[in-house]
Parts: sequence; structure tokens; C-alpha cells
Amino acid sequence: MPPKDTTTPPKTLAQHAKSIAAFPGEKLGELKAFGEEKLQETLTAFFGALPALRQAGYAMREFEIELGITPKVIAHFMPAPSSDADLAAAREALKDNRIGASMLSVLQRAGNVHRIIKAPGFQCAHMEIDVGAIPAVRLRYRADDEAGG
Repeated sequence: MPPKDTTTPPKTLAQHAKSIAAFPGEKLGELKAFGEEKLQETLTAFFGALPALRQAGYAMREFEIELGITPKVIAHFMPAPSSDADLAAAREALKDNRIGASMLSVLQRAGNVHRIIKAPGFQCAHMEIDVGAIPAVRLRYRADDEAGG
């Protein structure tokens, strides 16, 4: 008796196309779930950092959530004077909050740059920080006659 053929028959073109079409959908679903989980982790750390950031002289005015393949939080802060003791206390409060500590670090660097920039007729309207794996900060300037709004 000849050996039984245990190999699976080759897929038809239609079967192959269906399996390829399903793959991106599955991966997109996994990526979406991962993005939502990361966004929630980021928001938890973000909100946990706000009291220490306020103590360090950075009051949040508003925030946005950008939805994309990798969602991110974009926060708008107004700098205010603070003491060295306040900064040290904020650093200590954020020592176990990696996102909060990164936010404080980039806000401080932006604050240092803000004090150097001279833009006659303009003032810093706010500092905008993209909260994510690598925080990025923007200084937004407005004309003096529009800076109040």
C-alpha cells in the first residue's frame, strides 16, 4: 500500500488572498489595542505629574489628545516663577514617574531657552509639550496685542 499523502493541498488563489487580507486587519487591531493601552498609561502618568509640575512653575492651561497609529498627549503650559526648592521638590515627587520627570526636564530646558529669546513685540503665549516616549516641546509666541487671548 503506498504511503498516505499527509501534505495539505495548496491554497487556492482566493484562499491565499483572504489570508493576506486578514493579516493587516489582525495586526491593525493589535496595534490599536496596544496604542490605547499606551495612551491610558501615558494619561495616568501625565495626570499624576501635574501637581509636581504646577509646584515647579508650570501650570497646564489645556491639553489635546492626538489620535493616530501612536496616540499622544499634547499639553499647553504657562511658565511661572518658582524657587530652587520648588524645583527640587518637584523632581523628588516625579522620581518614580518617568513621563512626569521627562516632562519637567523638557519644560525646564524650554524655560531656559524662553528666557534667552528676545522677540520684540511678541511674548511667549505658552509652552506646548508632546508627551510620548520622547517628549518634544514648542514655545508658542503671540504678538503683544494678541497675547492675552
